[in-house]
Amino acid sequence: MKCVVCKNGETRPGKTTVTFERDGLTLVMKEVPAEICTNCGEDYVDESVAREIIAMAEKMSQSGAQVDVRRYVPGSVTC
Repeated sequence: MKCVVCKNGETRPGKTTVTFERDGLTLVMKEVPAEICTNCGEDYVDESVAREIIAMAEKMSQSGAQVDVRRYVPGSVTC
């Protein structure tokens, strides 16, 4: 797909790191599958993956954790 940020590059499959911050908690998810622009490096995470990361952050919030760093594992919405 054409990058919507730089409008010059095309995206290619790759992996990225997503940092999610809200209400005093920080979740860093590494090795997240994404489409990454070959020109500017902007990354695009699939909606289903984003939902999983948000669900993990919700569980993390309920556990009382403030900071968590994890490797992304598809389908592993457990804390």
